Amino acid sequence: MKVGDTVRFLNSVGGGRITRIEGQIAYVDDDGFETPVLLKEVVVVMPAGHEKAAQGYKPMFDQKAFDEGKKPAEPARESAPKVSAPQETPRPELPVEETTHGEKLNIVLAFEPTDVKRLDQSRFDAVVVNDSNYYLDFTLLRRAEDERGWNLAYAGNVAPNELVDVASLKHEDLPKFEKIAFQCVAYKRGKLFTLQAPVSVARKLDLTKFHKFHCFRPGLYFDTPVLEVPLVSEGIASRPLEVNAAEMQSALAGAPREKDMAAELSKKYRVDKGKSKSGGPAENPRKVLPLIEVDLHISELTDNLTGMEPKDMLELQLDTVRRHMRENAQRVGQKIVFIHGKGEGVLRKAVLELLKKSYPKAELQDASFREYGFGATLVTIH
Repeated sequence: MKVGDTVRFLNSVGGGRITRIEGQIAYVDDDGFETPVLLKEVVVVMPAGHEKAAQGYKPMFDQKAFDEGKKPAEPARESAPKVSAPQETPRPELPVEETTHGEKLNIVLAFEPTDVKRLDQSRFDAVVVNDSNYYLDFTLLRRAEDERGWNLAYAGNVAPNELVDVASLKHEDLPKFEKIAFQCVAYKRGKLFTLQAPVSVARKLDLTKFHKFHCFRPGLYFDTPVLEVPLVSEGIASRPLEVNAAEMQSALAGAPREKDMAAELSKKYRVDKGKSKSGGPAENPRKVLPLIEVDLHISELTDNLTGMEPKDMLELQLDTVRRHMRENAQRVGQKIVFIHGKGEGVLRKAVLELLKKSYPKAELQDASFREYGFGATLVTIH
């Protein structure tokens, strides 16, 4: 910047012409008043010497033309060449700064309340976080009210290691987003990259969490309280979207939904002819089983803690572990994440003792640190 430049204030309304510069302070003539302001808080809108070259420039009073109007006409003179306004050259696209862990996709849908202290009146800004070294072309879908198809909520793209706002929802909008789907393809620009499988994920949101203050907390990507919904963790979709072939045929042929459901069930039991140990239909060994998350925080298991002692709370949490293990005992390959938190380690120790004693064949390990920190255990059914 230099004296004579016309500038605009960044943090307030107004601007003017720089009359002098002292160190990092510029003195701006703003309607006759000289205002001191930091150089970094103004932006040049017209360099010195280009005032008359600006498009649409017209003086309010031209003294020279007024004076010449009183004199005898003079021979026309050749007009001086016009000075064109400087054109901004397009800035080259900055190179992508890749991270060491970014070769695996990590995608999160986060809901940030505009007023976390008054959730009943707050809006919720939905944000897609792309924690990877890949560009993503994606769509966010919501389930139609009649359950017969999907509606497009947002379509766009997001750069590597960035986030993008996709919606701003009121409480009355949330039921429309109870069931969502996310689809994307990943790629890099101007360089070789590892081919990533297209992502297709479906999630059902727990709408009651939008009314609970403790469900919103700062996470890995936000310093402010948010509700994070993992979509892809370390390249693995949390709940892969299964396309219902019968539903697709119904949409094309217009057949009643009841017939589609009957046909789908019939098809399922024709394919799964094997029997499990319990005598029921065997799980398809080629089917990718979606990850199951079980939050063992006591506030997620009951809304009424009246009269409960610590041992009662612990027993309720362990009963929850037993129930989920019992329900999935025959699903070989099923992965279950028990979220117990870090705390003093009492719950974690009790959960591990229960699993090792009752399910010795199950594989136990710490869950993804990136997603759960030190507060979760991953169980694989064998």
